[in-house]
Amino acid sequence: MERELTATALQPEITARFASLIERGTLAHAYLLVGNVNMGTVALATEVALRLFCPHQDDQGHPDRTCPECQRVLSGNHPDVVVARPEGRQIKVDQVRYLKAEFSKTGVEGEKKVFIIEGAETLTGSAANSLLKFIEEPGPGVYIFLLTPNKNAVLQTVQSRCQVIELRPLPSEMVKEQLQEAGVPEYLGPLAAGLGLSAKQGASLMEDDWLPTSVKLVFDWFKEVASGDPLSFVDVQTGFLKQGSDRAKQLVLLDLVTMVWRDALLLKNRVTEPERLHFRQWQAEVAQLIMPSSAQQVLVASELTLEGRHLLDQNISFQNVVEQLTLRLLLVMKGDFSEERGSNRE
Repeated sequence: MERELTATALQPEITARFASLIERGTLAHAYLLVGNVNMGTVALATEVALRLFCPHQDDQGHPDRTCPECQRVLSGNHPDVVVARPEGRQIKVDQVRYLKAEFSKTGVEGEKKVFIIEGAETLTGSAANSLLKFIEEPGPGVYIFLLTPNKNAVLQTVQSRCQVIELRPLPSEMVKEQLQEAGVPEYLGPLAAGLGLSAKQGASLMEDDWLPTSVKLVFDWFKEVASGDPLSFVDVQTGFLKQGSDRAKQLVLLDLVTMVWRDALLLKNRVTEPERLHFRQWQAEVAQLIMPSSAQQVLVASELTLEGRHLLDQNISFQNVVEQLTLRLLLVMKGDFSEERGSNRE
């Protein structure tokens, strides 16, 4: 059974700061919490909501987490705790309309209201701008938490109206323990940690051995690309499309591709400490595969893999993204940089 990890366990210092702010009545109206889910962004925003609504706190302000108020917050059924998260690639227009309508209303059961907006980086520019007024002047008793793993992807106009709090990375032993409890094998631990998976996400990706199968697929593809083998293009049809059955899994596959080429670049530059690598179990093989390639080839290849997510966000199909990447990498491995020079001029 998955063990629940609270904000106090994940981010003790930041949780204590919020507790102090609540006790003194100096909680700000808007915060941007920066970090992966496994670092505790959702848990932290939820903890603040619990402390604001729980009527049965102990002497240190800890919510009891069992009373009806706490249970409604934790189950997502509290009328004065409004949660929005991306549906697919973005927070949808209808969700933004709903948020704006809720911002205009007072609390249903009291004077306090909490908004938790997950994936704030997925708000379009127009959607984010339409919320600026509410973020800047939300009204008394309204507290807004925008959550993102990537601060730089959130509009600067939004950032400037929030107090930005960057969560601390979890201790490696805690991450390892979480993932092992979720059923992630130890040899996949560095990869799962590099992906920023929460225990819940790790457990989900272990269903039907999806994660081990995907890691093997990506590494086999890497071996073929690094060797200049055109069969790597066939892997897109026979493996990537099957494994990338939804957007979340497509993003994980692209991240794995980026990670294996990042490891290759580190090894090419003689960075061999295992703790710096994600594909640790395959370190010797990666080093052997890239030995015939120049540092420039590996660098360009690594840079190309960083474009995957951006292209997917531009509504280019996953198949096209991986096929184009594979073809471009094969050219680079042959020492042909002409296409990359052309794209740079554009």
